[in-house]
Amino acid sequence: MKYSKKIILISTLILMIFPLFLIPRTAVAQEWTYDGINTENIPEFSVYPSEWYHHNGTAKSGWIKGEILPGNYSRIEIIKGNITDTFGGSMPTTGTSVYVNYWVVNATSGEKSYAPHTGPNFQINWWNGSIGYAFRVPEIIPVAANGKVSEHILNNVTQMYNAMFGTYECNYEHNATYYNKYSFHFWNSSYNNGYFIANFTDDGILKRLEHTSMNFPMPNITLISEPAQLSPDFDFTTEYDTLTVNSTEFKLNITITDADNNNDEEIDTDYLYRIQNGTIWTDWATPPDLLDWDLGDVETGNYTITMEVKNMYGVTQKEVTIEYVPPKKEGPDIIPVIIAVIITCIAVAAVAIALILRRRIRGEKAVTKEIVEREIPPEKLEEPEEPEEPEKPEEPEKPEEPEESEKIEDET
Repeated sequence: MKYSKKIILISTLILMIFPLFLIPRTAVAQEWTYDGINTENIPEFSVYPSEWYHHNGTAKSGWIKGEILPGNYSRIEIIKGNITDTFGGSMPTTGTSVYVNYWVVNATSGEKSYAPHTGPNFQINWWNGSIGYAFRVPEIIPVAANGKVSEHILNNVTQMYNAMFGTYECNYEHNATYYNKYSFHFWNSSYNNGYFIANFTDDGILKRLEHTSMNFPMPNITLISEPAQLSPDFDFTTEYDTLTVNSTEFKLNITITDADNNNDEEIDTDYLYRIQNGTIWTDWATPPDLLDWDLGDVETGNYTITMEVKNMYGVTQKEVTIEYVPPKKEGPDIIPVIIAVIITCIAVAAVAIALILRRRIRGEKAVTKEIVEREIPPEKLEEPEEPEEPEKPEEPEKPEEPEESEKIEDET
């Protein structure tokens, strides 16, 4: 009976694989590796180079296909993806593959070693949507163009497991695929109550694998952690944390929230930013500690600044509204004005005092004159006549000089 089942399984596999040889082989040398902020996900998978995925593995007592040491867990480090026509040998056509470092890690000491039968840049799967799916490690399966596991993909994965069960004499009577839960289920109803359950995230990462077979070469697997794959979370404001400025030139402070979006146990540092200047975006650049910004020649009012920050998972856009209030124009110096006012007041007071004193003096003189006139008769108050000057004696007249003609006659 077992021999007949093996023949049926082999025949089924031949029928599944034979069409592969009818497709022309055209290998394409194309790879996807870590490239900082420009890193892309591996096509037809949701994973990115540099990401880490952690799973816990356990086994029931009596499991004969290996031993899971207590306190250990697995770590899958995504190294690269490529288009290839090989998977454990030559394939009849090209497909997309994911390559990883598959570690077994001691949870206490942190020591790690390659999982059995793996090594650096280990090819864990191969996928061609027109042909089928093959894998060595079950934790990552393909996704459709929308980034989700499709019914077509889940059917291919289910068929691959079904083919493997015959190889390891894990024969199940029933199976079902639950597309809305990204899950499939194999089980027996007439004997041993055996079962096999696998459940994936919507983006193709194994969440739970549980089975009762003693000779199937996989432990029970549970997802511990996976990358968040989030675009940056950031805020920005002015240097002094105020949205009101008195100058068109000021500094912006950009704060990016610390995150480990690829789950590699290090804080992300690969970010670029750009800012909208009117209707034009600046070039992408590394975010500075403080960014010099100029609103330009503008009037009093509110002005919106839009900024974008991106990492390899996406772009986040935020905006703030800055209120520009020009400083008040400076008036004249108040101290000289006060001094001038005081001097003016003093001068006015001095003039007023002088006028008052002058009037008082005139009044006193008038009073004095009136008193004097009352006490002394008027005739005595008349001023004495000045004595006449004595007449000077007349000088004798000088004889008249003879005229010039007379002098001439006398001389003759």
